[in-house]
Amino acid sequence: MKVAIIGGSVGGLIAGIALKKDGHEVNIYERSPSEMQGRGAGLVVQPNLMNYMTATGITREQLFGVPALQRQILNDQGYVTYRYENDTSFTSWNYLWKQLKQYFPAELYHYNHKLSAVKQTGDVVESIFADGQTITADLLVGADGYSSVVREHIYPGIEPVYAGYVAYRGLIPETELTDDEVDFFSNKFTLYPYNNSHLLAYLVPGNNGELDKGNRQLNWVWYLNKNVQDYKNLMTDKDGRFRQFSVPATFMSPENVTNLRERAKKELPQILADRVLQTTYPFVQAIVDMEVPKMYKGRITILGDAAAVVRPHTASGTAKAYEDAVALAYVLSKYKDTDQALKAWNDAEFVYAADLIAYGRKLAKGSSLGIG
Repeated sequence: MKVAIIGGSVGGLIAGIALKKDGHEVNIYERSPSEMQGRGAGLVVQPNLMNYMTATGITREQLFGVPALQRQILNDQGYVTYRYENDTSFTSWNYLWKQLKQYFPAELYHYNHKLSAVKQTGDVVESIFADGQTITADLLVGADGYSSVVREHIYPGIEPVYAGYVAYRGLIPETELTDDEVDFFSNKFTLYPYNNSHLLAYLVPGNNGELDKGNRQLNWVWYLNKNVQDYKNLMTDKDGRFRQFSVPATFMSPENVTNLRERAKKELPQILADRVLQTTYPFVQAIVDMEVPKMYKGRITILGDAAAVVRPHTASGTAKAYEDAVALAYVLSKYKDTDQALKAWNDAEFVYAADLIAYGRKLAKGSSLGIG
């Protein structure tokens, strides 16, 4: 089967790897003109994803992430009030993407391909790109994220809806921390919960996957409620451009960076406020909700964030993309009939997504975050 995958992020790459291993002719088309960087910063390593990557030889388990053996809860003075065992490993989006990208054949990964239209005739799907190029495939996989062009073709008008709060994020090189600060965060998942908010922090690999002490990075995430007007102001970058979903590092306006730092001084314990203050280029992500009625139409499928957006509290966004991608490859190998395969895939993954969406909303409500 000839498969065209739109979107070369984590979900698209895993789909490409899994489908290619089953003998399909696969090409990935990514709209970015060059290598992607810095999306999402820190990520929880989910066991199923880790097992898949080690089993396929994409990575070695011992080099996959930074472990957090304890979870520590801080009070408003920055003292640890509660500590218990934790079994989580953390990686970074950059490190994960680079491993997948290196494994997938470079000649089958095409940069600078911005999809503009999709046409489906019978069992053949045409993808038309902004430069006029058209490619045909037996199956089109939309792994093109929140603002999916493939989803827009299947379900015009369905798009992510702002949930009422944002996540500020930052990465700090370990070399910028004192020895005492490194000890405070090392091997721990640190959480500071307070009224209508919380901040969490943990160590992740360096930009090139370094896991040794001194070369890692501290990742922090701070959730804050924002009304619609504040959200619009915050998501307007330094050049005056409104960004619906995220403002990348280096693009936050000076005013918004200053406001963030001032709020950190007022609301956070010193050990955490200092981390926000020393972050040269913080960035921000709007928390959104989105789900579709069905994950395929004819020979067009959508997966990952293109099909359902789960709240980051579930630590499952990347794992969801993985599950969708691997399950798609599995059903296509199990069923001879493509229609039957896609129905089985949708039935399973749709329920999985619905459960994660409900769970994420429950966690947010428990922290008094957002509007639903």
